[in-house]
Amino acid sequence: MKVKKINDTYVIKLERGEKIIETLKNFCSENNIFAGYFFGIGALDEAELAHYIVKSKKYNYEVFRQPLEIVNLSGNITTMSNEVYLHCHATLSDVNMEAIAGHLKEGTIAATCEIILVKLNAKIERKYDDFIGLNLMDL
Repeated sequence: MKVKKINDTYVIKLERGEKIIETLKNFCSENNIFAGYFFGIGALDEAELAHYIVKSKKYNYEVFRQPLEIVNLSGNITTMSNEVYLHCHATLSDVNMEAIAGHLKEGTIAATCEIILVKLNAKIERKYDDFIGLNLMDL
């Protein structure tokens, strides 16, 4: 990973083989980033996406082991139990340029991933919501 800081914004370039969520979570923890948002583009070798079913309060997961373009990557940064918590969605494109999308549980970089991450000078905590079944922002 390579990083350039501009005020409260970080320009991040992930390298081949790095894992997006793991790497960003560690970066935020090491740099005391407890609230913010990010977006990016790039390419993956593998991705695990999920779709949340509100009625059953469960995620359906699927792993894609194929070359994928990151058409759009977006997410937010909060905390839960004093640990960095990332919530990220991705729209990906396969070799036929057909889109697949969902909650990004994890993705492994194929070539690169270019991310713009903006730090907010705040701390936003998450709390489990029994009715929805998710860890929601506690505002």
